[in-house]
Amino acid sequence: IFGKKDNHVPPEGRDLIRKTLHEKGVSFSFYEVAHAQHAFIRDELSKGRYDPAISGICFEMLLELFNRTLKLELGPREGGVQKIENVC
Repeated sequence: IFGKKDNHVPPEGRDLIRKTLHEKGVSFSFYEVAHAQHAFIRDELSKGRYDPAISGICFEMLLELFNRTLKLELGPREGGVQKIENVC
């Protein structure tokens, strides 16, 4: 999760991270939040960059990810490549 206004990790660096994860076959989500700066999730010592609304949304995304990947009652996790149907 990056802020679009993050000046600590330039767009080229974010592109490299995303490209490397794709090349390594990692299953991931990549978010760039409009209007958010570096450290927008940190409420302490963030020098005014903290955004509680966006932080709440990001926390919910994190909980959803944990629930999907860590909860046992969701059934066995399937490995391998999943065929994505092109149905529109």
